[in-house]
Amino acid sequence: MSAQLPLRKAPEPVPDPSYPIPVPEPSRRKLKSKPSGWLTLGLCVAAAIVTALVLGALSRGVPQPASSGTTAQVRTALAGAGELTKSLRIGGTIETLNYAAIRAPRMRGPRDSGRADLTLMYLAEAGSVVKAGAVVAEFEVKWLEDHIEDRESVVVTSKSNLRKLQSDILILKETERQGRLMAKAEYDKAVLDLRTAEVRSAIEAEILKNMADEARVTWEQLEEEGLLKERVHGANIRREELEVKEQVLHVERHERDYERLRMQSPIGGMVVLESMFNKSGQFAQTKEGDQIYPGTLFMRIVDVSNMVVGATVNQVDAQSIRIGNKAVVELDAYPEAQFAGRVAGLGAVATTSGGSSRFRRPSGGAFVKHIPVKILITDHDERILPDLSASADVTLSSGKRGLLVPREAVRTSPDEDGEFVYVQQDEEFVRRRVRVSDFSDTEALIDSGLQVGEEVLLSALPAKTGGS
Repeated sequence: MSAQLPLRKAPEPVPDPSYPIPVPEPSRRKLKSKPSGWLTLGLCVAAAIVTALVLGALSRGVPQPASSGTTAQVRTALAGAGELTKSLRIGGTIETLNYAAIRAPRMRGPRDSGRADLTLMYLAEAGSVVKAGAVVAEFEVKWLEDHIEDRESVVVTSKSNLRKLQSDILILKETERQGRLMAKAEYDKAVLDLRTAEVRSAIEAEILKNMADEARVTWEQLEEEGLLKERVHGANIRREELEVKEQVLHVERHERDYERLRMQSPIGGMVVLESMFNKSGQFAQTKEGDQIYPGTLFMRIVDVSNMVVGATVNQVDAQSIRIGNKAVVELDAYPEAQFAGRVAGLGAVATTSGGSSRFRRPSGGAFVKHIPVKILITDHDERILPDLSASADVTLSSGKRGLLVPREAVRTSPDEDGEFVYVQQDEEFVRRRVRVSDFSDTEALIDSGLQVGEEVLLSALPAKTGGS
């Protein structure tokens, strides 16, 4: 037996760098085959059959719960005895009968003060209650104090000028009087000399006569000038006196303005701050540091002891309202609260709801007129504040008593005359004819067809009901 020699591995070939190395091809995955369309269709049909069988079994054997939405829609009410009251609901805003408008003071002094607006330095807190005479606002006064001091110095100067003019005129008047006296003396001397003309020559007598005439004319002229100068001196003094008076009045006007810059409340009540446009162009409530133009309304003092609901009512409904009718007032801010009231005022002039102008054609709503109404709130409560929205149910008539049900329970049918209601009997609603004698906005007065305590349907008739 010949021995077998071990086999040697052949040497691996060395790759030639001049030739590119071959890249092996990626392996291809085996794609799964898709199910056939007949199989998919069969599965869908089987699932539909199973679902239908399950739903049928549930509907036959398992009771379904009643829908909460259907139960919530069924609303009923009990018929009860009472008094039918007709009322009218009016919406409006809480106002006050007595109030004081606080406006920025108008400066009575001349416009040389150099101020077109006023700066608030102190302002009473909104909602606080103040007494009559209390200080509710103060404006900056330093600029006015400086101006008053300047005008007072002008007054002192004017008075000194007047005294100096009076002294100068006194001296001038005395000088003029002395001149007239000397002219009179010269005339008297010439008259005496003229008496010696008989013993003098004709030429000397003529000279004395001419001298006497000249002295007389000079004296008469000075007397006339004296009268005119008296008027001139009086006019000059009067002018200076008026100048002094003007300056004094100027100062007094500013002193009155100084008092107005410290504003006091004329009545006692609650402080209500008004909203206005400030320097930055924002519409905001008044606050300290704001600059306000004279005459601007920035605060109201309201008497909260006499509050009313200010509203308007349609011209048709206004015919049924009388002064003194009772009312029940409700506030939108406090829905659970009710306050007693009465009609205190009814407007005599109607207003246009459309707000038409005389310079443009009125719209369709401009022909609907409204009458202002004031409803006085007789109850006193701290929650009743100005500018709150409110509503009032004004009692128009009352006195009819009988069986009352909500008005929405009474129904009518176009196929038959008269009214009917649905009465609940043994979990069913039975239709029953009733006779209604009167209606209000919310209730109906039943004469016959119902008994006290019976339950009537308010909502729509349920779909599943055994009633007839």
